[in-house]
Amino acid sequence: MRPNSRKPRLAAGIVAFAAAAALGGIAAPGARAAGNCTHYGQAGYAQVFTDNNYSGDCWEFQLGTWTVFPVLVNHKVSSLRSWSAFSGQGVHLSGDGLTFDAGAGEWWPSLPGWFNDRANAGY
Repeated sequence: MRPNSRKPRLAAGIVAFAAAAALGGIAAPGARAAGNCTHYGQAGYAQVFTDNNYSGDCWEFQLGTWTVFPVLVNHKVSSLRSWSAFSGQGVHLSGDGLTFDAGAGEWWPSLPGWFNDRANAGY
């Protein structure tokens, strides 16, 4: 084996990885979290996460539709993000008799302490 025979393959792998990242082949943070989050960046969707900074288990729902969160995120919601085509299309989380409202397209890497981990439903 020649001493430098691996360098061209390594360089080609690095170039391929960089090209995939530039074309969007690498998912955004939290987009691969457990749950049903498959509409990253698409208008009309919201995602809630069990951990701060859009990590942990994820659940996604269409804005304007009522959803009851499944066990993986129920009473564990700590962050949310949404994408909206309309200014009036916000996110409304409810749980334990409280409601947290976020405006259209808002991202919250950490929900306020008075609501953190209380959500059991959203629209």
